[in-house]
Amino acid sequence: MITNYLKIAWRTFVKNKVYAGINLMGLAIGIAGAIIVFQLVTYHLGIDRYHHLFDRTYRVVVDLHLDDGSVEKEKGSAFILHQTLKKEFSSVENTTYLAHKEVTLAVDQRQKKERFLEKEAAGFTNSDWFEIFDYEWISGKPSSLDAPNQVVLTEKYARKYFGSENPMGKYLTIDNQENLLVAGLLKDLPEETDQRTEVFISLPTIKTLVPNYGYEDWGWIDANRETYITLHSAQDQAAFEKQMPAFAKKYYGEIGNVFWYHLQPLSEVHFDLDYGGKIKYSTIVMLATVGLLLIFIACFNFINLTTAQSLKRSKEVGVQKILGVSQRQIFWFFIQETALYTLCACVLALLIAYPTTSLLREWMNIGIPDLKVFSSTFLLFIGLLFLLVTLLAGLYPASVISNFNPLRAIKGVSLPTDRSWFSVRKGLVIAQFSISFVLIAVATVIILQLRYIREKDMGMQKDLILHVSLPNTENRQLAALAREFNQLPEVETVSFFRTPPSSQIGSGGSIKFENRDWEKFVARSKIADNHYLETYGLKLVAGRNIAPSDTLKELLVNEKLVKDLGLKSSQEALNRKLLVGDIGKTGTIVGVLSDFNNADLYSGIEPTVVFSTQRLYRHAALRLNRLQASTLQKVSKIWQSQFPENVFEHSFYDEEIARFYQREELASQLTVTFALLSIFLSCLGLFGLALFSTEQRTKEIGIRKVLGASVMSITAMLSKDFLQLVVIASVVASPVAYYFMHQWLADFAFKVDVSAWIFLLAAGFSSGIALITISFQSIKAALMNPVKSLRSE
Repeated sequence: MITNYLKIAWRTFVKNKVYAGINLMGLAIGIAGAIIVFQLVTYHLGIDRYHHLFDRTYRVVVDLHLDDGSVEKEKGSAFILHQTLKKEFSSVENTTYLAHKEVTLAVDQRQKKERFLEKEAAGFTNSDWFEIFDYEWISGKPSSLDAPNQVVLTEKYARKYFGSENPMGKYLTIDNQENLLVAGLLKDLPEETDQRTEVFISLPTIKTLVPNYGYEDWGWIDANRETYITLHSAQDQAAFEKQMPAFAKKYYGEIGNVFWYHLQPLSEVHFDLDYGGKIKYSTIVMLATVGLLLIFIACFNFINLTTAQSLKRSKEVGVQKILGVSQRQIFWFFIQETALYTLCACVLALLIAYPTTSLLREWMNIGIPDLKVFSSTFLLFIGLLFLLVTLLAGLYPASVISNFNPLRAIKGVSLPTDRSWFSVRKGLVIAQFSISFVLIAVATVIILQLRYIREKDMGMQKDLILHVSLPNTENRQLAALAREFNQLPEVETVSFFRTPPSSQIGSGGSIKFENRDWEKFVARSKIADNHYLETYGLKLVAGRNIAPSDTLKELLVNEKLVKDLGLKSSQEALNRKLLVGDIGKTGTIVGVLSDFNNADLYSGIEPTVVFSTQRLYRHAALRLNRLQASTLQKVSKIWQSQFPENVFEHSFYDEEIARFYQREELASQLTVTFALLSIFLSCLGLFGLALFSTEQRTKEIGIRKVLGASVMSITAMLSKDFLQLVVIASVVASPVAYYFMHQWLADFAFKVDVSAWIFLLAAGFSSGIALITISFQSIKAALMNPVKSLRSE
C-alpha cells in the first residue's frame, strides 16, 4: 500500500513539476531558516551550561542606589569580597575571584624575545576557580595557582607562545617585571562559554604587579574584577540575599544602604546586558519566533498551492471513492504525500543550511557552531520539525480533498461550501505578508537608528583620531612622545588621557560643591591633560581651559553638572571649589564645557568633570589632518623608541565608537536577512497562486482580448485581487510593527522617531515586490495569442 502511495505521489510530482518545485523549494528554505535559527538559539542558551555546578554557581554583583534615585549596576567587586563571603556565610560552598588586566607577555625564542599584548585573554585567579568551573587538564594541577609567579595556559596559547614545544617548565615574562613559570596546560575552551580567559596567572602575582591597588578597600569596585560563588543548594539564594543588607551595613557603615549586593545565576550572565551580557534574552525569544514564523510561511505556501490545485485532482479522488476507498484512507494518503515532500525538503534544507551557517558566521561575526547532524539534540529537533511541518502543511489540504463528493468530483464541479477554501487561502496570504511587513518595518527602524547613531553630533570630534596605549606615564617619556609626535606633518595635536570623551569604560563618584553636603548625583570623571579639548574638539562655553599640571588643581565641568548643581548660569560656576570623590582631591572650576555624550547613546548626557592626574593616564590621542599609508609606521617607530620593551597597540576612535553598537549591527543584519527571506517565501507562494489563477482563467483572458481588452487592463485585472491582500496585510500588521519598533528603541536615550512614512515604505516595498511577482505571470498570460487560448474547449 505504501509503495503504491509513493508511486502515485511521484507521478503527481512529475505531472505538476512547477507547483511541486515551488512547494518543495518553499518548504526547504523555510526549514533551512528554522535550522539556522535553531543553531543560533541553542548556542546562546547552552552558554556555560556544561559546568557541573552550573545550577548553583553565581556571580556577585552590586547595584549602587544613589540619593538622586538613580541606580548604577556593577558586575565587578572589591578584592576582599570573595574572601569575606567564604568566611561569614555557611551557605557558601566556595568562592573565587577573577581579575582581568592588560598585560605584556614575553618569551625567549631562538635568542630573540617575542612579546605579546594580551587584553582579554589574561586573568589572575586561584585554584578555587577550577573547583567551580570545569576544565580538562593535560598537565599540572590547580593548586599551582595558589603560589606566586605561576601561569596555566590553554593549548591554543601554549602554541602561540612556544609553538610545538612542550610549554611545561618554561617561562613567560610579564610586564617586563616578573618571570612566570608555566605550571599547567589545559585543553582548549569549548565554543559554548563566555569565560574566554586562556592565560591563568596565579592570584598572588597581581599584588606584586599592582602593589597600590586597594586590596582591602571595600569601595574599590572594578568592573574587570569579578567574584563568583557556589552555594550548597540553589534554594539558599533567597536566604543569602536577605542577609546582604546587614552585610553591607557592617562593612560600609553609614553608606551601606547604597550597596545592594545580589547573586546573578550563571544562567543569566550571558543575557543580562546591565552587567556586561552578550545578548538579550528577548532577542533569543525573537529569533525563535522568527524561525517558527518562517516555518508557518512555508507551510502556508504549501496549503495554498495544494488546495488551489485540488480541483485538478478531484476526478482522481472521485474515482477512488467510487472504487471503495474510504475518506479516511484518502486523508492519510495525502498526509503521507505531504510527509514525502517534507522529508525531501528536510534533506534539501540540510544541504542549504550547512554552508549557510559558515557564511553567516564569517559575514556577521556571530557565535554559531557548525551543524552537528548526528547529535541527539539536533536529531530530536529535526524529527519534531518534520512532524510539525507535515501536520501544519498537510492536515487542512488532506481534510479538504478527502471530503470531496465523489459524483461532483468526477464531473469536476466543486461543492458550494468549498468557497471557504478561498477565504482561508486569502487569510493565509494576508498572514504571510503581515509577517513580512513587520520584519521589513522593524528592519527599517533598526537601519535608521544605526545611521542616526553614526551621524549624530556627540559634542566632540571622533574622525581621524588615533589612540595608542601608554605602558607608563613618566614625565620624560611623555614629553618626548609629545614632542616627536607633534613633529609629524600629519599630526595636529597630541593629548594624554585615561578615557576618551565617549567611552564604555566609566569612572566617577560623588562630588562636593563648595561647603555644601555631598551631592545626590554622581559625576563622571575624564582624566586628561590640557590638550584634551583641542584634540577632541570639545567646546568651552565659559571660562578657560585647565593649565598644564601633573595633578588635579583646576578642573572643567559640563553644562549638565552646572544645571544639576542648581546654578543659574555657567559663569556662576567659575572659580568655585569642587571636591572630586573618586580622586579625593579638591580643585577650582576654571571652565564650563558644552555637553557631550560621555558614554554610548543608550545613556543620556551625564554630569562630567575633566581634570589632570598624570599617573592615571593610559592612552595618547593623535588628531590627524590626513591619514597616509606611512602614518602608522611613523607613529609606531616613535612609540617603540620610548617603550622598546612593550607591544605597540593602536585603534581609531571612530571605530571604537562603532563597536559600541555591535549588537545593533548584528540585529540589523539578522532582521534584514530574515525579512528578505520571509518576502522571498511569501512571493514564492504568491507566484504559484498567480500561475494557477492565470491557468484557470486562460479562456477568459482570450475572450477579453478578442473583445478588445488591452494587455494593461488584463494585467491589472489579474493583479488586483492579490494586491488587495497585500494592502490588507500592511494595515493589519501596522500596530504589531509599531509595538516592536518602540520596544527596540526603548533602550536608547537618543533615537529616531517612528514616522508614518516608515509604514508606507514597508507597505510600498511589500506591494512592489508582490506586484513584480504577480505581473510576471499576468503579463505573460495577457500577451498570449487568444487563438491558442480558445482553440480547445
